[in-house]
Amino acid sequence: MMLLPRRLIPSIPELLAFEAVARHQNFSAAAEELCLTQGAISKQVRNMEITLGVSLFDRRRKRLVLTRQAQSILPSVASILEQIAGTTYRVLSYGSGENTINLHMFSSFSSRWLVPRLPRLFKAHPKLRINVKTVFESFNFEGTGCDVAVHYGAPVWPGGYLHHLFDETLIAVCSPGYKAETRLQSAHDLHRAQLIQLTTRPALWEYWFEQMEVNMASSFKGHVFDQFNAAVEAAVAGVGVALVPAIFVERELEDGSLCIAVPGKIRSRGSYYVVTPVEKSHDPVVNMFIRWICSECSDYSDALIPAPPATCFNDYETLRS
Repeated sequence: MMLLPRRLIPSIPELLAFEAVARHQNFSAAAEELCLTQGAISKQVRNMEITLGVSLFDRRRKRLVLTRQAQSILPSVASILEQIAGTTYRVLSYGSGENTINLHMFSSFSSRWLVPRLPRLFKAHPKLRINVKTVFESFNFEGTGCDVAVHYGAPVWPGGYLHHLFDETLIAVCSPGYKAETRLQSAHDLHRAQLIQLTTRPALWEYWFEQMEVNMASSFKGHVFDQFNAAVEAAVAGVGVALVPAIFVERELEDGSLCIAVPGKIRSRGSYYVVTPVEKSHDPVVNMFIRWICSECSDYSDALIPAPPATCFNDYETLRS
């Protein structure tokens, strides 16, 4: 619904001209950026001033200065133009939409598990295109355009079908040099080590020591990072010992940049699931991707519990039952 008559709303060319002049504080630089003449830029800005009934720029000692009204609207104008540019880019990258899947997942899973396997996916399905968006928590599918999401935790997602991929196995890793320096042989030796902590899973080390039946008074002390990617890189650099899902350090364990710090691996409380909105559960491209990602998880068959059938949660009442 339009809240104002169209004649009272500046056009996109006017907004572009205003934002460019405001950013450069110079009409000539704005004209060069937008590939227009200085006269055309001046006309767009003047039209916007007439539309709004305010002055947007003052000249003070040969210097262009934003008026108070211009300063108040500039952040909103810049945000609007960014949204338009982002939407345009998504349309251009999406193309016709055929054989394109919008994937939402957290960055560690994307970079450390999905991306190394994508060549196999594209070799089997050369016409497929994917758009990957990083998310940091579960979300409502409505209005997101998401076709498939990867979820860690309990099998709960309102309005989604969940397919079990695999359980999570946690291992303690560090660089070979750090292990030798701190003389790590068992979990009891970790009192000598710097424990790399993760803000998204603050009780991870405490849970690990509890499962290993090791009494560690300082399980919360150590260097803190907010993502598994950073924690892994810190471990590679010799900062300390990181407690990470085994699937996220396959490459580093293979090339020798990381090693098992101390023996012992445990199951975490959550599992990995691939989720799709209920309304897209019959989409052939979506189902193809789900079949592919589930087949990739056969690598972990020895660590998996029997995968349950797809589970559907349609509303929040279901979650509480």
